[in-house]
Amino acid sequence: MARDAGQAVRLLRGVAEREAARDAGAKPRKLGKVAFVLPGQGTLRHAAGAAAHRALPGFRAAFDALRKHVLDEHGIDLTPVVEDYPGDGTPDDWFADTVHQQLALFALGHAFGSQLREWGIRPAALLGNSVGEYAAAALAGVWSPQDAADLVFRRARAMWDTEPGRMVSVTGDAREIAARLPAGGEVTVAVEGAGSVVLSGPERAVEDLLAGDALAGLPLTPVHTRRAFHSKAMEPAAEAVRAYLSSVPARPPRLPLISNSTGDWADPARVAEPGYWATQLRSPVLLARAMETLLASGCTTYVELGPGSSMLGGLRRSPGWDATAFTAVRLTGRPDEPADDALLAALGTLWELGADRALGDVLEPAGPGAPRCSLPGYRFQGEDPRGERRPARAPAPGASAAPRALPARGGTRAVLEEVWCRTLGVAAVRDDDDFFALGGESLMAVTLMSAVRERTGHALSVTDFSRRPLFGELVAAVAAGAVTPSVPGVATLAEGRPGQRPLFLVSDAVGNALPYRELAGELAVAGSGRPVLGLEDTDDPRGTPRTVGALAAAHLATLLRAQPEGPYTLGGWSYGAVVAHELARLLIRRGEHVDLLVCLDGFVPDTAGLPVGLAPEFLRAGLRHQAEALLGVGPLARRLRTDPVLRRRFAARQAGLLRYRPRPLPCRAVLFKAAEGLPPGGADRLRARLDGLYGGGLRVEPVPGDHWSMLAAPHAAPLARGLLGVLDPGEQLSGEKRSDHG
Repeated sequence: MARDAGQAVRLLRGVAEREAARDAGAKPRKLGKVAFVLPGQGTLRHAAGAAAHRALPGFRAAFDALRKHVLDEHGIDLTPVVEDYPGDGTPDDWFADTVHQQLALFALGHAFGSQLREWGIRPAALLGNSVGEYAAAALAGVWSPQDAADLVFRRARAMWDTEPGRMVSVTGDAREIAARLPAGGEVTVAVEGAGSVVLSGPERAVEDLLAGDALAGLPLTPVHTRRAFHSKAMEPAAEAVRAYLSSVPARPPRLPLISNSTGDWADPARVAEPGYWATQLRSPVLLARAMETLLASGCTTYVELGPGSSMLGGLRRSPGWDATAFTAVRLTGRPDEPADDALLAALGTLWELGADRALGDVLEPAGPGAPRCSLPGYRFQGEDPRGERRPARAPAPGASAAPRALPARGGTRAVLEEVWCRTLGVAAVRDDDDFFALGGESLMAVTLMSAVRERTGHALSVTDFSRRPLFGELVAAVAAGAVTPSVPGVATLAEGRPGQRPLFLVSDAVGNALPYRELAGELAVAGSGRPVLGLEDTDDPRGTPRTVGALAAAHLATLLRAQPEGPYTLGGWSYGAVVAHELARLLIRRGEHVDLLVCLDGFVPDTAGLPVGLAPEFLRAGLRHQAEALLGVGPLARRLRTDPVLRRRFAARQAGLLRYRPRPLPCRAVLFKAAEGLPPGGADRLRARLDGLYGGGLRVEPVPGDHWSMLAAPHAAPLARGLLGVLDPGEQLSGEKRSDHG
């Protein structure tokens, strides 16, 4: 599946390259033995089943049957899994609820499995992660779908009723990480994955561990849950599961299952016993060992039945993964990806492998008038079969040439393959490989783009790469020499409608606009026609600016190239809000009109022109952030441990922030303050403290989430709706002061 003819050409060339690289006697890829893999909690953050529910009748029937049962029996509506509620109908924390999350994952896995069965795709093996093992067991016939849904509900409720706890994912060797944990401590390994582990324990114990140096140098990612799953804390829940299962009809699985608790093939008789599932809940998930077992099973096609591709990413990082022989199929996309793209690409892959019925459900609704074109089953040689060579036609005046292809082996392509594989820890790469589907994350993308710039001389915006993260897209961009954006330092977060003025969002202290991706997408969904552009760091021979004033001056030059005349709408999150304030001052000093300054959980104090460091709360926060960056602790700094350049940049900018002297502005402003941790009346007190800075008036609006989660699902949607309400330049702020200069 391709978005346009250009991408279709690149993908077909990728197929040709793989065919040419294959041994002459090798057979074309076929579906072969199929494995179903099902993800665990924390992977569902949006309506991941929406595209399948619209397009696939088998999925829709199975999901709707479970949705009705769960609503009738337990009063929980699973509709947010398959469609976005209009307006404010969906609670912001719906996906963060343990019961919702586990029921939704089970329903998705069951519905996808039912659809694949209708197409005649029968798994030779099933592997589920944690709650995913329940969906795998139900697909194997251990329980009826309704009994399994009831069981998942009881399990999730019992887990949530345990003592509060925390979980954190740590990238590294499992044995090394386990050796670093305090002997006899309360924090233990909950999931042992391929190249990473998840730690679990009581809240205070996990916080103490993260504050120390035991995990120094290892990338850390918090898991979004407030309980300590797969640890000793789950003992009461495990016994509740055992007691409930004693009255639920169960039978041995009719399909091969791999056990979470052993990492080996599950004993069919044991799977039907309550004790198996009690042990599964209190014991670590031996996911790496289970994946090794699966990869040795003879399966060649691996399909993920759930949101994203966390399981496929783990398989690709496992030693047994053979990129030349295995095919990974993800059925859903990321929250910021067009909903239908991943599904259609998956159906195309299954059809290509021989599952002929996979495309029937999406081709038939297209109608008799829809154009269809069949490609030949063999490759042309690039020559006229009659022996005549036709002269190449010159492009029309003003037409851009098509991107040239890089050599299949050697040269720049080989360099890109090397840095891609090293960054992701994979052995091989294909043109249709998706960086984020393989387990990449935002700071890994920064590392990748830095390596691309150093090795090829081409500078690609991290944010622009993240919008099209396929390896083939990266190759084509470098080959065409078009990787530098039309205005260096400007990243397009949302295209918007022609003629609309853009919203400029200033990058954070790391220097890229990636944190705004989900917010920009939600603004478009909410009905905003404005382009959303990120102002990012650019390569500067004089070095990277470190002070607020220098950064604002650099962004000013970039901004004026992107939009030569006002009025301007600016904003920023965290440190970016401070730089946006100074950027607005520079614009107004030039005589330009700034109609609105948007501050996203970041602001400058009213210091009467004195340095920010003289404000006690900013001094404490600034010194803490500098220390965290240098020591590698704290939510962001822990993720910067593996990149010393970014870590030093972050620390230097925090130091520069303390020397910044904010000045009042005549424009209007709105501060969206994260509600988590905001005391009662805190918004009003904050507005009273800052109101003197903005002659056009200041509004302070609490929004769901904390400082780190407010820009991500599920909180990005309500933030986007609030932001949309103030983007109209004619809107009057409550109690605002008007200015002829703002």
